[in-house]
Amino acid sequence: MKVFDTVDLKIEKIEDSVGILFPIEYEALEGLDAEFSAGVEGDELVLKIRPQLNDAVRETVNELWRGLRILFSMIGDIGDTPWDELEIVWKAPHVYEEKVPISASEAIVHRHIRAAFGKEQYLTSDKEDMRKSIHDTITKLGELASLRLGFGDELFARAFGQAVGNSFSCNTTSLYGMYDIVFEIFNEEFVKVDDDRFWKLTSEAAQKAVKAAYDRIRYLSEHREEYENEKARVEKKWGVWINPA
Repeated sequence: MKVFDTVDLKIEKIEDSVGILFPIEYEALEGLDAEFSAGVEGDELVLKIRPQLNDAVRETVNELWRGLRILFSMIGDIGDTPWDELEIVWKAPHVYEEKVPISASEAIVHRHIRAAFGKEQYLTSDKEDMRKSIHDTITKLGELASLRLGFGDELFARAFGQAVGNSFSCNTTSLYGMYDIVFEIFNEEFVKVDDDRFWKLTSEAAQKAVKAAYDRIRYLSEHREEYENEKARVEKKWGVWINPA
C-alpha cells in the first residue's frame, strides 16, 4: 500500500544509532501497528512502512454506523454494519459498481484530527475540518442506511442518505437535479427541530429532526405532483432552474 507519493525525511545520528525523522503527515499513523523495513536499491536507501489499517478503519466505520443506527431509530432499524457490502481501499473512487469503497486514508485522517482536537483548544473552523474529513465515508454509509428505511424509490432513498451525510459533514450540494430538491427540503425540515451546525448522530434533537425530514421527503417520493410543486418552489427560492436529471 502506497501511503504518500513523496517522503521528505531526515536521517540523524543519535549516539550510537541512526534516527529517521518522517514528515508531519505521518503523525496521522500514530497509534497504528505497522511493519517497517529498510533496504538498498542501487545507490538509494529504500524505507518501507506497511501500516495495518483495516482494524482502525473498521473501528471508525462501525462507530459511524452505530451512530447512524441511533440517528434513524425513530424511523426504523438499519441493523449492524453491512460489511458484506463494503470494501476498504486506500483512496475511494466516486464511481463504483458492486461493493461500496470506503477510503482508508479518509478514516485515518479523521481519526488523527479527532484525536488532536481533544488535546488542544481549537477554533470553529477546526471543528468543521474534522467533520469534512469524513465526508465521503459518512455520505456513503448514509446512503446504505437509507436504503433500509422503507423508501419505495431508490433515488429518493440515496438522496436522503446523502443529505444526512452532507449535513453532518458540513458540506453543501452542487446543482444536479432531484438530489438538490431533497437536500433543500431536508435542511428546511431539519433546522426547524435542530439548528445546531455540529449536531451529533446520537442526539435526541437530531433524531427528531431527521425523522421530520424523512416524513416530508418520503411523502414527496410517493406523491409526484407534490414533488413537482416543491421543485417549483425551490427553484423560485433559489432563482435558478434545476435540471430534472
